[in-house]
Amino acid sequence: MELVKIYFQYIKDPSVALKNLLEKRSFLWACAGYFFATLGWVLFFNIGDHVFVPLFLLKIVIVFLAELTAGYFIASLCGLYLDFCRVKVSPAELFVLVGSAGFIKGLLVSFALISAAVPWADLGFFAPLALLFVFGLQLAYLTRSLSRVYGLGIGRALGAWMFGFVPVLSVCILSLIFFVWGIALLA
Repeated sequence: MELVKIYFQYIKDPSVALKNLLEKRSFLWACAGYFFATLGWVLFFNIGDHVFVPLFLLKIVIVFLAELTAGYFIASLCGLYLDFCRVKVSPAELFVLVGSAGFIKGLLVSFALISAAVPWADLGFFAPLALLFVFGLQLAYLTRSLSRVYGLGIGRALGAWMFGFVPVLSVCILSLIFFVWGIALLA
């Protein structure tokens, strides 16, 4: 119920709502955002497939742990960058902020539902565009929030998030390459 209250407070005055959210530093609220992002991922890539319930739950657990891990690293690297820039931030606040951005990934669920409900609206080649759109919205939310809460310029706030996102994205891509390479060697 408190999250709904914060949402409507965000609509009314974003700066005050973000400051209240970050002052509480609730790990539970951050996890709610990460879990919602997990549901977005899993449903986006599995809707319409006939996935068994135990496998679906396993995917949710694995993706949730990946979301949490990525959130830890992004928040800590962003905090490191801002510390180099002499901006006093709390990594816990940044972790909650990244978690709150997970709610934006709920748009992935809507894309998947539209694709499943309307036969001619199959995402196909448009799936990467939907992902880029959602990532763009998430990055814009994070950048604007960092700018509002800590009084940074948009360029510096964007640089802070890029300092966190690029290494995490690089690790994910390299892991995927080595995973595919390992499977190719086994075949």
